[in-house]
Amino acid sequence: MISLGNLIIRLCDASFGTIEAVRRRLGRPKVETISTKELQSLLASQDSSLVLLDVRSAAEQAVSRIPDAITLEEYEAQASSLARTPVVVYCTVGGRSYMCARKLVAAGIDAKNYRDGIVGWCRAGLPLETRDGYPTTTVHPYWRIFRVPDQYNVET
Repeated sequence: MISLGNLIIRLCDASFGTIEAVRRRLGRPKVETISTKELQSLLASQDSSLVLLDVRSAAEQAVSRIPDAITLEEYEAQASSLARTPVVVYCTVGGRSYMCARKLVAAGIDAKNYRDGIVGWCRAGLPLETRDGYPTTTVHPYWRIFRVPDQYNVET
């Protein structure tokens, strides 16, 4: 039986997929998605230059983040110097990040949505860090129904 959290994630994926299909038919620019594996590979690449943008709430960000991510406020403060740098936007499970990536793409920014979000990152067993850059295993998954592996401590 599918968990409530996974059902919500599937419904969000289907909903945003439908919204994106309608937008494309209306001639709007496409919002690309990136998988956990692709993001991990890009972040590990010495040749890659990208901004990892965390659009979760301040409460979520205070607990942990994907290493080297910046907040929307930090991005906006540096927007002119980052205008030509590709952006990957993430949140918990891809909804808020889709909305932000959509705005960035409409503004001509090379942006992608990391639809798996921090929950997908944790489900892949990948590292997290505090705001200060220290390793942590604590994560704020927005709602406890978004299950992460037992190796992570959940704080909501």
